[in-house]
Amino acid sequence: MRLIHYWLTAFTLVTVAMVAVTGVLLALKKDFDVLQAPTAQASAPGLPSTPLDALLAAVASQEGRDRLDWRDVDRIDVRPDDGLAKVILNDRTEYQVDLHSLEVLQTGYRTSDFIETLHDFSILGGWGKYLLSVPTGVALLILWGTGAYMFIKPMLVRRRKRLAKAAARAR
Repeated sequence: MRLIHYWLTAFTLVTVAMVAVTGVLLALKKDFDVLQAPTAQASAPGLPSTPLDALLAAVASQEGRDRLDWRDVDRIDVRPDDGLAKVILNDRTEYQVDLHSLEVLQTGYRTSDFIETLHDFSILGGWGKYLLSVPTGVALLILWGTGAYMFIKPMLVRRRKRLAKAAARAR
């Protein structure tokens, strides 16, 4: 079992570090402009005009969405190269709308958004990421460093002993 743990440690040195670092960055992405650009202020308040209204109308035409308005929309991800827009509602339902025909092509639940809220503990509220995610990420980085040390140290000791034996034989 120790041998399995030993070689799995070697394999996971890079991946665990990457998960820990990205986890800390995900937790803090809205706090640093370098990680995510701040939200800009629009030149005028109010509802979006015709093209976005047409997207909302396409989604509102779906079964069970007849009372949909802009307060129900979390964000719209427009993909011009793909010719579609993803309208993401506050309940994490995603509607993929064809930008040319305004036909709803696909509907689904955005599990990835939920997974991200679990990853950074924001599911618990704003305090979750600061009291759980950041300290956990830092602790994971420390565990990674100490694990790397415990993995590399025996190799260095064996190497030093081999060199010492070789030097003793050479005398």
